[in-house]
Amino acid sequence: MSTTITPEVIPAGTWAVDPVHTTIGFQVTDTSDLFSSVSGRFTQFEGRIVGGEQPSLAGTIRVDSLRTDNEQRDAHLISPDFLEAAKHPEIRFESTSVEPVGDDRFALRGQLFVKEQPFEVELQGRVRGHGTGKAGDERIVLDVDGSFDWGTTTVEITAGVSATKQV
Repeated sequence: MSTTITPEVIPAGTWAVDPVHTTIGFQVTDTSDLFSSVSGRFTQFEGRIVGGEQPSLAGTIRVDSLRTDNEQRDAHLISPDFLEAAKHPEIRFESTSVEPVGDDRFALRGQLFVKEQPFEVELQGRVRGHGTGKAGDERIVLDVDGSFDWGTTTVEITAGVSATKQV
């Protein structure tokens, strides 16, 4: 992929997240009884990015696609004890603002809905590249990270996003 950075924070157009070349990860630190930390990722998701003068980002994650490389723990995390995947099958994000903070960096604010409960989150983003992929499609690559508190836990979010321009 060739790389160019445009004056806009996110290049103009509507972009579809490419799930094959995107990773959405998390690390949860629980400070209730004892300090513990769990890292994982989600394997099923979709998203849309709108670039240009009024950028926005939105996405949906399938809760039952959670993976921590421990099947017993995964089953517990998607159970009624935590995420309740059967009752709340999706986690959703909708941006409320995207503000440039440098040539290729942006502040991303929005609402993250976990078990239908909204959490105000502020994430840091970076456009890592914009250009033509090997298949001849126009692509952008973004990194996004941040955290929010959920009960006695802090949830750190990381995403390496590849998206293709919709024609």
